[in-house]
Amino acid sequence: MDPALLAVGRVARAHGLRGRLLVQPYNAGSEGLTRVRRMWLAGREYEVARAERVNLGYLVALRGIEDRDAADALRGQEVMVDRAELPPPDEGEVYAIDLIGFEVVDAQGKPRGIVEDLEEAGPQDLLRLKDGMLVPLGLVREVQMEARKLIVEAPEGLFEE
Repeated sequence: MDPALLAVGRVARAHGLRGRLLVQPYNAGSEGLTRVRRMWLAGREYEVARAERVNLGYLVALRGIEDRDAADALRGQEVMVDRAELPPPDEGEVYAIDLIGFEVVDAQGKPRGIVEDLEEAGPQDLLRLKDGMLVPLGLVREVQMEARKLIVEAPEGLFEE
């Protein structure tokens, strides 16, 4: 069975002469990447030789990436991992990717759309609704998992009529 791949970060740059990568995780507080055995970059699977948490993210050594030039060629690539290798989210947490398909409603209960995808916009993630509307993830006040619903605290003007 094919792994369920989850985007967890991007390659920021090469590190050192032996081909290690500095990976900036999408979730700055994550610790899960030290446990993964495989990563996918640019559509190719790599075995992780070593990964360690550092101040700016993770230093990762991949088998087959042996020098700085090979590592530098991966700069900017999105890093995907098998979801099964990540720890389950803590109580009260959810992987943002799991919000796709959820209904978004405002604090008054008015439906505003269905989450179609996630986008990265600097330090914050955005929920892209099916109509193209972008909603900052930080506006989500409540996640109702069973109802597959997100309650957002929308500032005036976010949902123009």
